[in-house]
Amino acid sequence: MRLETRGIVHVSPRRGWFVVEPSAEEAIEVYEARRVIEAGLLRSMRVLTDEGREALDAHLNEEKSAMAAGDRQRLTYLMGDFHIRIAELSGNAIIVDILRDLTARTILISMLYQSEFHAAQSHDGHCRIFEAMQAGDFARAAELSIEHLDEVEMGLDLTTRPDPLSELRSSLSLPPKTVPSVSQLSDPKNHNFKGAIKPC
Repeated sequence: MRLETRGIVHVSPRRGWFVVEPSAEEAIEVYEARRVIEAGLLRSMRVLTDEGREALDAHLNEEKSAMAAGDRQRLTYLMGDFHIRIAELSGNAIIVDILRDLTARTILISMLYQSEFHAAQSHDGHCRIFEAMQAGDFARAAELSIEHLDEVEMGLDLTTRPDPLSELRSSLSLPPKTVPSVSQLSDPKNHNFKGAIKPC
């Protein structure tokens, strides 16, 4: 029920629970929200404590290790978790909760629309943000966070639309629905289609 409230799953009467499939429009809105919140958060920061520096440095090392090991599942989690770690440094529990929800939605969006996994690019973006924070330039860190989210969003293929009957097709072992080409319909040797168009 908490996941449903947070927009991660939805319940269908007499069918069960299903993970939400965000639309392209929702994907755009999620990234817009993240840019506003994360950039605003970084601009409001004044200092990076030694504890915070150690936590972010350790996190970036975990990202490197996951990339080296080819652990896609862990890396996906870590890529989103980096932004939550920054939010935790603010000490604002409300912002942390909001970013947790938005990050979870971002992962769902990536699963639907990201054509390639840009792990190295995302890691480099995290490193640049961290370097600016270490230098005490939080305005620059905010700019870099926007650039980073822009890069990630540009890697999405928002023209892709999930097949709403994919689960049903899978359970019935049916191939994706395709429309026969004109050549297939007009080919008199093709007996797979009833009422095929006969050549003039």
